[in-house]
Amino acid sequence: MVAWVPERAMALPHALHSSLRAFAEAVSRKSGTPFGASAEEQLRAPFEALVEAAAAEFGMEVVCAGEAPLPDRPGRPDFAVSRGGALVGYVELKAPGVGADSRRFRGRNREQFKRFAAIPNILYGDGSEWALYRGGERVGRPLALAGDVAAEGAGAVGEGDAARLAALLRDFLSWEPILPRDARGGIDLKAFAALLAPICRLLRDDVADALGGAASALSTLARDWRQMLFPDATDAQFADAYAQTVSFALLLGRAEGADPLTLESAQEALAARHNLLSRALQVLTDPHARSEMSASLALLRRVLGVVPPAAFAGEAPAGAEGGGGRRDPWLYFYEDFLAAYDPALRKDAGVYYTPAEVVGAQVRLVDDLLTSRLGRPLGFADREVTTLDPAAGTGTYLLRIVERAAARVAERYGAGAVAGYAGELADNLHGFERLVGAYAVSELRVSQALRRHGAGSRRARIYLTD
Repeated sequence: MVAWVPERAMALPHALHSSLRAFAEAVSRKSGTPFGASAEEQLRAPFEALVEAAAAEFGMEVVCAGEAPLPDRPGRPDFAVSRGGALVGYVELKAPGVGADSRRFRGRNREQFKRFAAIPNILYGDGSEWALYRGGERVGRPLALAGDVAAEGAGAVGEGDAARLAALLRDFLSWEPILPRDARGGIDLKAFAALLAPICRLLRDDVADALGGAASALSTLARDWRQMLFPDATDAQFADAYAQTVSFALLLGRAEGADPLTLESAQEALAARHNLLSRALQVLTDPHARSEMSASLALLRRVLGVVPPAAFAGEAPAGAEGGGGRRDPWLYFYEDFLAAYDPALRKDAGVYYTPAEVVGAQVRLVDDLLTSRLGRPLGFADREVTTLDPAAGTGTYLLRIVERAAARVAERYGAGAVAGYAGELADNLHGFERLVGAYAVSELRVSQALRRHGAGSRRARIYLTD
């Protein structure tokens, strides 16, 4: 970066004015050609040169990577833009005359805008008009040049246009993901779930589109997925499972310490304790498949990469035996996520979790029955007691059982004896869950609790199954 001084600020519009005129002239020349690429395609090379010139004036190191379009489908934005190697946003170019105001979009352009509404930083432009959108909402008013670049060339650039464009581009190129915060300064997990959901939905839509191509690498993955897990899964169900698997595997990888967050670092972080998710991430994101969803996958990594690993650190839930009193960060996260991601799926799957107080009462009741009626003085911690939760969700029942069992052992033999029983407890806990996001959260919560009590690498036997 270069130092920002008043003299530099004064010089910027003058330097960018020449670049903007060169851009307008290039678009005008291409627009006069009666054959060749589409109107949008004719903007690509001039736009890339304009952005790189502006970035150089800002002292930024910027790369515009062109995204390959998907024929006959909304596809991907035209460019993914990175600064210093990190994704900052996307650019969608429109044919001259279409404009950049989403209220005027019709047909395919309107459909595409709805799809891209999940993107937190995207610049729209048709050469003469530009607008910045974040999360589907426009930032400020559209910037319209004095004239029509396709018809007038350099003559379309008026006095002050360069200064206004400089401000717009600097705003676009300076974007950083911002995590929503609660009143205590921690992550607002409900708001974060709402932030993650549309990005996961964008990934799901990219997968669904790719499956429509006969040569898609994802078609092979979908076939393997059906053979291994769910033989009756439709393409839509596979796309949903794929998007949730990748999203939550990356999130868990981050929670387990993957830093910086990449597909490879997430796989490595998950390998020791979450082998299924590690293998799923490896298989589902093979290089051929990645190219079919590069925009949504890069955006997902960028947003999850700013989550501090400590944000989801394991701790006993508030009110649990031996708990630290802090609200378990994962307790309602998946329910909040699913409500924003796909309310119909949430309803169909019955993802409405039992309140923690009710779970605690039920676990204590069963534990008392085991000790007082069935002759098992350690309750759930008894070596001959096996527990199965057939609809484990995010592991709330299993987690409470771990805490209850640890408290029972500590009460009878002292806190030092808990670790000796934790490993065997892990072998005796089983859970079934068919929604991959809930399964991932359950794996994390229960394994963290068992490790906290001394189980080491042994973990509960939680299965992704119907």
